[in-house]
Amino acid sequence: MIAIVGGGITGLAAAYELMVRRVPFQLFEASGRVGGIIRTEHVDGFTIEAGPDSILVQKPAALALCEALGLGDRLMTTNEPRTAFVLEHGRLHQLPSPSVLGIPTTWKGIAGYDLLSPAARARLAIEPLMPRRREAGDESVASFFRRRFGRATVATVAEPLLGGIHAGDIESLSIRSLFPRFVDAEAQHGSVLRAFRNRERPSGGGLFRSLIGGMEELVGALQRRLPEHSLHRNSAVSAIGRDGQGWRLSTAGGSTAADGIVLACPAFVAADLFRPIEPRIADLCGDVPYASSASIALAWPRSSIAHPLSGSGFVVSRKTNRVRITACTWVSSKWTHRAPAGTALIRAFVGGSHDPAAVDLTDDQLVELASQELTPILGIEGRPSLSRVYRWRRAGAQHHVGQLARVSEIEQRLSSHRGLFVAGSGFRSVGIPDCVADGRAAAAAACSSI
Repeated sequence: MIAIVGGGITGLAAAYELMVRRVPFQLFEASGRVGGIIRTEHVDGFTIEAGPDSILVQKPAALALCEALGLGDRLMTTNEPRTAFVLEHGRLHQLPSPSVLGIPTTWKGIAGYDLLSPAARARLAIEPLMPRRREAGDESVASFFRRRFGRATVATVAEPLLGGIHAGDIESLSIRSLFPRFVDAEAQHGSVLRAFRNRERPSGGGLFRSLIGGMEELVGALQRRLPEHSLHRNSAVSAIGRDGQGWRLSTAGGSTAADGIVLACPAFVAADLFRPIEPRIADLCGDVPYASSASIALAWPRSSIAHPLSGSGFVVSRKTNRVRITACTWVSSKWTHRAPAGTALIRAFVGGSHDPAAVDLTDDQLVELASQELTPILGIEGRPSLSRVYRWRRAGAQHHVGQLARVSEIEQRLSSHRGLFVAGSGFRSVGIPDCVADGRAAAAAACSSI
């Protein structure tokens, strides 16, 4: 029997892999529900995501899992146009198309990139002439952008877009761990712009997919497929230890023997469990920082919003704006089936490593904050007709410079502890597809070890 610690998407994917292999398992989740940050609410005709709203097409593991679970016909793409914006000095600037994370892939896109000054555009355009980095070590996102694209792109492009995705500090976040495409482009082509211009365009439908009823459809399909008696909610694991050739887990309900264990929990939880077994692994896990954030879902009559909301939303350049929100998704414009006719559903985001206190505001304070800050940007009249607040405390693993080396050492040391594995966002995974692939790979490795 394999034990899985953690019932987020990583743990559920590990459980699915074991079920497919007909290997008995027991999954232990500390909270009262499985699914982790994937959560969808249906309220008054609105479909509201509390956490992530989509999966990336370029990483196929999550799409493959949806297909295997019979959800293929439930997958949908984003609406046209797929335009996104950056809020800079209180004004929304449209990102060029085509572009990759704010970097234009055509000369025309660079020339018309009004988010940047003419001098900054000229510096961006000569990126192919910049020497490639010779050092083999890791580097921060900010350092990479300064070197390749010029200093002006750090605050106006990298910070709101790349930093915003992970609610982190781009002076600390690892480019190699989080955005390896940029690193590979420089290493293989000597230029990011040259590499991106030559890349294949995604097939019809864009870069992202969601599920018609919300992302929690994936969690629900997994729960229906997995044996219910193997899922233990409200069952925090307090300790793990050797038991002969196998392992033993302790929970409030007693102890459980296992041939192997997959720790699909946050790195700080894994740190506590590793402490009696090998303190060095515990220290490495404990070194992974986590950020807290909150999302605020708001709805208005469509007629109350002057902005056309043509696109997917915007991110905020913190350096040039005084607002606390970090991003805003125009949900009802981005996806169909998300709001009743004649209404607009919007999600605002706060918190992250730069504003950790935001999650401690009351629901009323967060709703008021988001409403007031969105009103002048989008030309909104009146109060929202619906509001929901979702907090995610210590839910965002921060892959700082050195993350891959840290994980490599963890895995090397785990090789001395037969049957013990880690997986999930605190380690190598970035996003739902990675978590699915990592959970399934860890489960397969656990099977091979017993």
